[in-house]
Amino acid sequence: MRLLIAVTAAALVSSAACADPPSMMGSQTMMSSHAMMGPAKMLGSGTMIIHHQVTDYAKWRIAYDADQPNRTKAGLTNCRVQRSMDDINDVMISCTMADVSKARTFTSSKTLMDTMSKAGVTGKPQFLFLSPPQ
Repeated sequence: MRLLIAVTAAALVSSAACADPPSMMGSQTMMSSHAMMGPAKMLGSGTMIIHHQVTDYAKWRIAYDADQPNRTKAGLTNCRVQRSMDDINDVMISCTMADVSKARTFTSSKTLMDTMSKAGVTGKPQFLFLSPPQ
């Protein structure tokens, strides 16, 4: 399953890199500004991935859709839900995040844990925070 997450994350980063042309100032300048900000303070179009198992996708999807306002408050946009071809209850969500600090706060919130529990998420969800394409 970790391979699925890694492959999907690589595909997302690769597609974002193709869609986001380099700045007119050059990649050297862009890399320097990201390096100065550091990972905890990085703002911009990073990606957050959530991976978990659910007991019933249809039930989970209703709760997921109802939780949209909380994702919006956390600065998460363009969320895509994908399921494993081998197990329809193996779910991965990838979202563009405006602010990694807000996204991390969201993933550790009691509200999200309660929503996941009521929606039928089983086991411990995995969260992955990816930097913007380099």
